[in-house]
Amino acid sequence: MRKLIILAILFAAGSTTTLLNAQIIGDDPALFAAKNNGFQLGVGKLPVVDDDSLGAVQLQGWVTGGDYYTGAEMRAYVSGPVQPDGFAADLRFQTGYPQLMPRMSVTANGKVGIGTTTPSFDLHTVGHTHTTGDFFGRLHVDDNGSMDSAPDTYVDELYLERHASTAFSVLPVTTAADGGLLTLAPGGSSLDHQLFFAEEGIFHRSWQGDAPDWGTASWFKMLTSEDISGTPNRLAKFTGESSLGDSQLWDDGTQVGLGTDAPAAGFFLEIAGRTLVNEALDVAKNAIIQQDLQVGTDAFVGEDLSVASNGVIGDQLKVGGVTQIGGALTVTDNATVTGHLGSNTATVDQTLTVGTTATPGSHRLYVGGSILAEEVTVKLEANWPDYVFSNSYHLPELKEVADFIDRHRHLPGFQPARAIEAKGGFEIGSTQRLLVEKVEELTLYAIAADQENKALKAQLEALEARIAQLEQQ
Repeated sequence: MRKLIILAILFAAGSTTTLLNAQIIGDDPALFAAKNNGFQLGVGKLPVVDDDSLGAVQLQGWVTGGDYYTGAEMRAYVSGPVQPDGFAADLRFQTGYPQLMPRMSVTANGKVGIGTTTPSFDLHTVGHTHTTGDFFGRLHVDDNGSMDSAPDTYVDELYLERHASTAFSVLPVTTAADGGLLTLAPGGSSLDHQLFFAEEGIFHRSWQGDAPDWGTASWFKMLTSEDISGTPNRLAKFTGESSLGDSQLWDDGTQVGLGTDAPAAGFFLEIAGRTLVNEALDVAKNAIIQQDLQVGTDAFVGEDLSVASNGVIGDQLKVGGVTQIGGALTVTDNATVTGHLGSNTATVDQTLTVGTTATPGSHRLYVGGSILAEEVTVKLEANWPDYVFSNSYHLPELKEVADFIDRHRHLPGFQPARAIEAKGGFEIGSTQRLLVEKVEELTLYAIAADQENKALKAQLEALEARIAQLEQQ
């Protein structure tokens, strides 16, 4: 039985060899398959050469087709150089169906390759690697980052490499020539992520997984303790594009200080310095301003307002209680005081101007701009134009109106533009009366036109019926 096994191995190696001390049991069992390249008269046996197959161990099985077929094979190859006293050889393991393919190799110098017959490292894997247990050892960093590889080149893996910063399609903000690049590609519908470790810090970007390129993915620097310095209870602010430091806001959870680290006792908020509010200022109760008050837009005070010096409000001022202004009060827009202004009720004894300094004429109120009100009542003038609907009213013919406009270039009854300009304006009451008169006249014109239109329509329908009757005869 031993001889049959040995002969099968020698036959599989395809060699003519001499077998010495071969055994499969005993103190040191061993099987030998000896390879030579034939015999030459006057020379003897011919030696092996580089890349020679030294033989193979094949594991075969009988199949229904009536023969033995190989399912796996271990084969040795001369890797040279061949010396008088020996040579180096590699082992290759093959599996596969319907054709055996090299799966793993062990070189003469101890390198193990999986998926390759020419491993460059102690363990060289071509393809995906999965470890179910703990991993102990070092991860190799490739020095091949001379191009911005697309996300679709990273599939279900973690990849480390040294990468040139100028090779990215969108450069990170760094002066480093190169740095370490970590790529995380979870696969599926998840995003791919990259971390670039440069002299200025760590940069991050992400893009759709398996995409043909990184597109316009921008790099963002990650803040570390090198970029952050601050004082306890001080709120942080950006001191640079990618750095944090102290702001002017101090907060210990009980009191808040702006421009001060020691707000006065008894106050929730202390502002050390002048304060400019460009939007609405809403104070639910009393407001005490030690110096000037300047608000860019609205100011709302629920109770009393006391300003030691000047008060400048960019928009509306609304005060629910007494208002005390030590200096001048300037309100760009509306001023509403529910209580008193100063020590007495606010009154205007003379002329009041809003938004203008011009006071042409003898009017009491001058407004430089528009006025918004829920209701404006103008004292009713006599002879309101309902007289237009009286039977005795003479409604001018449209020809008369057209001739008047042609001669005077304005509607009958209205003042010409030059007269209004000379007076500096027009009276709302009389102008409104004339407008109502013209609207009522237009209504009468429309009623007459509608009646005439209906008469013409009736005539047209009668003619159409007559034509249809004639066509049927």
